[in-house]
Amino acid sequence: MSRLYTGRRVLATLFLTSVCLAQSSAHQSLIAGTWRGSSECVQSESPCHDEVNVYHFAEMPGKPGTFSGAADKMEDGKEVVMGTLEWTYDPDRHTLESKIPRGTFRLVVSGNKMEGTLRLTDNTLYRRIHLQRTQ
Repeated sequence: MSRLYTGRRVLATLFLTSVCLAQSSAHQSLIAGTWRGSSECVQSESPCHDEVNVYHFAEMPGKPGTFSGAADKMEDGKEVVMGTLEWTYDPDRHTLESKIPRGTFRLVVSGNKMEGTLRLTDNTLYRRIHLQRTQ
């Protein structure tokens, strides 16, 4: 391999790496942080309850565009941990998505707001979620 070809490959690799890092940084600043809001039940004949929620999103190291999302519900003025899920951000659709055994959470990100749903595996709408960035 010639030195010129090797040099071009190195430059191309550096360029692509910088583009990926820039996209990752943009996604992180768009998603990472604390989001508060409500989660409303859609199915009246279910064990579901309306809740006030707090989500804490952080980009997962080494996985650009993938976030850890810890969800809490408010009870008696205190955050009660519900669990942590892995979320994938789709920059073309501006969506965060997380699959669980019962269905799929999908949130649409628009500035400092997220609106979304939980749909069960049979596509039944189960919850509507409304969040606003607080940090």
